[in-house]
Amino acid sequence: MSLSKEEVDKKYNVRPFVDPERTKEDLNPLKLDAIDLSFFEEGDENLNKRQDLANRLEKSITTHGFFNLINHGIPQETIDNLRAVSQSVLTLPYEIQKQYLASAPTKEEEVQGGEGGERGRGFKPKGYWAIKNGIRDSIHHYNFRDSCHDSFVKDKEKHPELVANHLQELADYFNHLQRDILPKLLRLCDLILNIPEGSLQKHYFAKVGTNLDDSNTHGRLMMYEPYGDEQLSQETEGTFLRGHSDMGAFTFITSQPILALQIRDVFTGKWRYIDHLEGSLIVNLGDALEFISGGYFKACLHRVIEPPLDQRKFNRLVIILFCNPSGKAILDPENIQSPKLKQLGLSKEDKLKDWETIQFNDWNQTKGKTLGRVAAGERNLVKFYGRTIERWHHLETIKN
Repeated sequence: MSLSKEEVDKKYNVRPFVDPERTKEDLNPLKLDAIDLSFFEEGDENLNKRQDLANRLEKSITTHGFFNLINHGIPQETIDNLRAVSQSVLTLPYEIQKQYLASAPTKEEEVQGGEGGERGRGFKPKGYWAIKNGIRDSIHHYNFRDSCHDSFVKDKEKHPELVANHLQELADYFNHLQRDILPKLLRLCDLILNIPEGSLQKHYFAKVGTNLDDSNTHGRLMMYEPYGDEQLSQETEGTFLRGHSDMGAFTFITSQPILALQIRDVFTGKWRYIDHLEGSLIVNLGDALEFISGGYFKACLHRVIEPPLDQRKFNRLVIILFCNPSGKAILDPENIQSPKLKQLGLSKEDKLKDWETIQFNDWNQTKGKTLGRVAAGERNLVKFYGRTIERWHHLETIKN
């Protein structure tokens, strides 16, 4: 006889995830602009409201590439429940985890060619990556693929019992981001680029969020454990996750009070903590949307480091969706014929002459091969298809 949903949760000790209090250290965290989706209203009569929202968004995505999203339509109770489940999933015994690994237990054992532990379905176990000086990472995560497909909630045998018990709630969460929030953000981007609303969706995201989605969009439950040893902290320089830019379009991250996420400030070149805004999602741009905008939008570098001392003993837990364009989308601005980009010289006839024509799949696979293998934590101007794999050049771009 199968267990009820409540019995499964009890079996795996699903309980509320407890965050620490805000740090008392004065670290001057960056307060991101808040984009309030309650002001997004349909209809020609509300175009001015959407334009005002687009103007606010433009300031964020052409500089830091990060913003907070508020009044996004997801109840806090839903997020709290998913975080409770995530906590129990990510602390399952390794005997269970190893049956559902996304790849090999370590990056060094992995055979190139698949999605790897970074993006494949299942667990990336703690210690998968080498961080520095022979020390392994302290991160657990569990990835989901194709959550918008009808088959997602039916394929329970592909997941541990506890995950299978909550596939519908996870699908509902990820699908709200893909089917409701993503189209709104894309329409605001249309207004920024002075093109008809719906243009980006039509040319680059036509199948995203549907049963025909081929974007490799994926969700993730992710928990950072403290190193728990001062020597380890010193030898890794407090690094959990090295500096990088995401490959896709928008990344959605649940906000929480532990200060650990940092971005490289494009105005100063210094790393700055991102402040927590209760009830918000943190959203950042990825490479694909930067390329689609001809470099006008910015996919900035970010990293995760150890939090302040008064938060250092706590686990940090986030739920993420990496939202990508369609696999065959051409990562150039030519299809949309934006008057603004043309005026700025952001075309392959002008400032983008070195750019080769590529599809998102090309970039996703090529940069994907560097994950965990190329040190993005240092200035790295490696180029593929005429484009740098990370965004170290932004500081110079903004200053000039």
